[in-house]
Amino acid sequence: MVISLDEAVAILSKRKDESADILVAAESPFRQTLRGIEGQGVRWAMRQRVKVSQVSFSTDSRPIRRAIIDFEGPAGNLSMLLADCLTIYGDPREAAPEDREGAEATTVSALCIFLPEEEGFHFYELRGR
Repeated sequence: MVISLDEAVAILSKRKDESADILVAAESPFRQTLRGIEGQGVRWAMRQRVKVSQVSFSTDSRPIRRAIIDFEGPAGNLSMLLADCLTIYGDPREAAPEDREGAEATTVSALCIFLPEEEGFHFYELRGR
């Protein structure tokens, strides 16, 4: 389900308050085709467990509202400035039937953020062990 930036910030604030374990997986460019050697930019991917450490809105006076999200993890920190992005919230009960059992056993929810620069970030709230 597509959600607004305000709704995404509310979800991440809740995860911060709960000190939820999150697995972040990200990739750029986020698409299933090969660029070849003539493509511009650098292809990268990362994955690590993190916790939300800060959630706020930028205080500068721009016409577009921007959220600042900081994550802390054992391999380093991740800071994101979100404005013009597509945000999708998912529930493991919505997974394909063949994947549903595994999704429900390991995750509480997923928040996917796609930036205009073809970067995709997937934040999976993990079930407690």
